[in-house]
Amino acid sequence: MNIRGYQWSVLKKLLKQRFTELSDEDLVFERGKERELYVRLERKTGKSEEDVARIIKGMQQAYLQQTTLL
Repeated sequence: MNIRGYQWSVLKKLLKQRFTELSDEDLVFERGKERELYVRLERKTGKSEEDVARIIKGMQQAYLQQTTLL
């Protein structure tokens, strides 16, 4: 996983919109502890590791596209 801190505030909001069962505690991001974040997301959403990675990657790509168009 490759999450940049400046992107996380945006990604966190998008994840909370898509998965209303996620809390702020579930979405705590600490550099070097990305795996722990993934495990929390897998447990709370019922998605596989691959699905979580795909969802986050898709959100990152959409975010990057949006920022380059501005």
